[in-house]
Amino acid sequence: MSESFEITVSHKFGEFTREDWNLLVPADSVFQEYEFLAGLEKTGCIGDSDWTPVLISARRNGILWGVLPAYIRSDSYGEYIFDFQWANAFHRAGIPYYPKLTVAVPFTPVTGSRILLHPNLSPSERDFLSSELLQRLVHFGKEKETSSVHLLFCKEEERKIGIQNSFAPRLSHQYHWFNRGFASFDEFLATLVKDRRKTIRQERRKISESGLTIQTLTGDAITEDHAHIFYEFYKDTHSKKWGQPYLNRQFFIEMYHNFRHRLLLVLASDPEGKPIGGSWNVFREGFLFGRYWGALEHIPNLHFECCYYRLIDYAIEHKMERVEAGAQGEHKFLRGYEAVPMYSLHHIYNEQGRAAIESYLEREIAMERENISAYNAQSPIKALREG
Repeated sequence: MSESFEITVSHKFGEFTREDWNLLVPADSVFQEYEFLAGLEKTGCIGDSDWTPVLISARRNGILWGVLPAYIRSDSYGEYIFDFQWANAFHRAGIPYYPKLTVAVPFTPVTGSRILLHPNLSPSERDFLSSELLQRLVHFGKEKETSSVHLLFCKEEERKIGIQNSFAPRLSHQYHWFNRGFASFDEFLATLVKDRRKTIRQERRKISESGLTIQTLTGDAITEDHAHIFYEFYKDTHSKKWGQPYLNRQFFIEMYHNFRHRLLLVLASDPEGKPIGGSWNVFREGFLFGRYWGALEHIPNLHFECCYYRLIDYAIEHKMERVEAGAQGEHKFLRGYEAVPMYSLHHIYNEQGRAAIESYLEREIAMERENISAYNAQSPIKALREG
């Protein structure tokens, strides 16, 4: 079977067609779509200086059957599964940690398929081709003298394949909202404990009485002006928290032109119609992902309304399955988001480094399992707290 696939290495998304690539992307992995990744490359947000693409692909009879999109990294910023301590330990031992190879969506801490496979592959072919692509990536990394290979925010089935191919698993957690068949926001609130219901109602009431106009925009309701508005929101927030923004204005314009069908914008404007804040989100079928938030003025509770409650409203109205709101999470947890496991995989070439990191990961996994159980035991969701 291995001879039936031709596996090659490319370094530009432009070497693929949108149609071939997107056929491999499942609905819950929308950030792996061609328009998003190629948009990052086209606008210079990734490329030769950092996040250099390494695209391992498999073809048979001229058909693209699988792609493993990876990136050569010279640091760990924008990954959100933190390995800075590992890098420091390597440095103290006189071993280079960079460059390394990372399989992730740049600047996007969202779970999804990291190994993209054609939907017509049988289960056994999927497992086989996943292993082949991983092994080719490991071989590439060794050839290029990288320190390691990392798959971040991968799916459970990919975790199993990775372990079979000498990757060490890592466990972390995020907070996701799940639609339990709710007919309304009030029906969702009824599943929470009393004090949280009261707090959320108060927060929403204060926003409704603030004089702000809040719009939820999709499709043709989004204009190019919104690309500029949301870039300003993003730039302001990112510069306050992290310094230099990862994304540029051209990226937001590119997403307007080629990814608008996936965007959901929540825009807040003051009584004079001036945009003052909002959230930039992405959806596909039953899955909604919060990504960027920004505000030019501090309005109490506006963040919760734009980033959580309006997304839940939309998910309920459109019978969506899940809302993910990215990294970090205390605010999400208190507003009805559940603690869920997040998986990553790590292959370290240096034997001593690998032994030390794998020992650390074993202890970390046990701790994270306890953390997830402890969080959900204190959840404002009554069923989780009681169960």
